[in-house]
Amino acid sequence: MALRELEGNPEIADSILGFHAQQAIEKWLKAVLAKHSIEFEYTHDLRRLIELIEGAGLAFPLEAHMVVPFTEFAVPLRYEDLLDAEPLDSSATVSVVDEVEARARNALGDS
Repeated sequence: MALRELEGNPEIADSILGFHAQQAIEKWLKAVLAKHSIEFEYTHDLRRLIELIEGAGLAFPLEAHMVVPFTEFAVPLRYEDLLDAEPLDSSATVSVVDEVEARARNALGDS
């Protein structure tokens, strides 16, 4: 995963790290939705994807507040200044993505 290669590199901007985290989380959530034949619209909104998962009666085992902030790093926003964003902790970012991946793999039956 590109995110692991970027972790801890002080030359990598938070916007790049955040973008890769958002993309990884989005793809795992969409994989779970697709596996369960849950239709979803074209979106980068992680909150919306989590709502669809939970609305289908599936458990989203992480607290949404750990995941949803990465939405601001999605493609439409990554070129704007993220002046109000808190600096990212690269290790914590990778941990959140790893946890989403592990939970998604479990939901997909990939252990």
